[in-house]
Parts: sequence; structure tokens; C-alpha cells
Amino acid sequence: MENNTILSENLKSTFSELEKAIERFNESNFNQKPEGSNWSPAMVAQHLVLAGSNFDKLLLGNTKRTSGKADERVAQLKAIFLDFEAKMTSPDFIEPADQTYSQQALLAQLDAIGKSVTAILPDLDLTATCLDFEMPYMGFLTRQELISFLIYHTQRHTHQLNEMADIR
Repeated sequence: MENNTILSENLKSTFSELEKAIERFNESNFNQKPEGSNWSPAMVAQHLVLAGSNFDKLLLGNTKRTSGKADERVAQLKAIFLDFEAKMTSPDFIEPADQTYSQQALLAQLDAIGKSVTAILPDLDLTATCLDFEMPYMGFLTRQELISFLIYHTQRHTHQLNEMADIR
């Protein structure tokens, strides 16, 4: 259960840093696209909501025993998402709509995502492979890999939000 504790602490810290990054914006500039950006800070936050919605249900859904190591792709996920120089495109199903969003509503949704995953983490068997979602280009991931994805993906966009705030 040591991994569960470490992941839980990382998740809490990651979502705390995300909240701080979002709170660097006021309600008006939160929905403004910085020059050269396709997304506003609000759209980045909405992207994280779309990516994290029902994450707890995914982790508690259909699973199978894992044949390999439970953390086999964690280093690969970290390398992909924490390479801040690499430009990525979002899969359509988590592409945010170009519209005005409520900063407080998104903060509440993101807080709920972080808390829902943290709540189930202590007793979760991290070695099981989740079968209800196939990660694009990677296939089915273990619970440990999925939680690591949630952490690294959120850290990537927290970095992006902080950069947006720095240029304002």
C-alpha cells in the first residue's frame, strides 16, 4: 500500500498546484486566449475536467489481472506529458468547446475529480488492468498507470496555465 500512499500524496499536491494556477487568473482574463494560443486558460481547465470526469468510475470498473509489471508504462507517461517543449493535440473526446466558462464551476469540478480519486486510492489494487477505456496509442493501462497519467497530464496543464499567467 506504500504506492497507494505515494500516489495519493502526489495527486493531492498536483491538484493543489492546479488550483493555485487557475486562481492566478481573474474571471475576465480566464476566458481570454493568450496571443499565439489556441486555448484560453478556461479551455485548459475544461480539458482537464473532460479528461478526469468519471475517472473514479474507470478505476473501479471492469479489470483483469495484469500479466506484466503494474508500473511498466509510468516512466513513458511521465516522459510524454512532462516534456513541456513537445506540442500535442488533444483527442476529440476531450477537446474543450471554445466558449465562456465559469472559473468557480471549473475549480469545483476539478476539486471533485481530485477528491473522488483520492478517496478510493487507499484500498485500490494498483496492479489490475482497467478494461473500460483504452488509452490512445497505449492500449489498456493498469490502475497505477492511469493514476500516473492523471497526475502527469494535470501537471503538464498546470505548467501551461502558469506560463499563460506569467505572460499576462
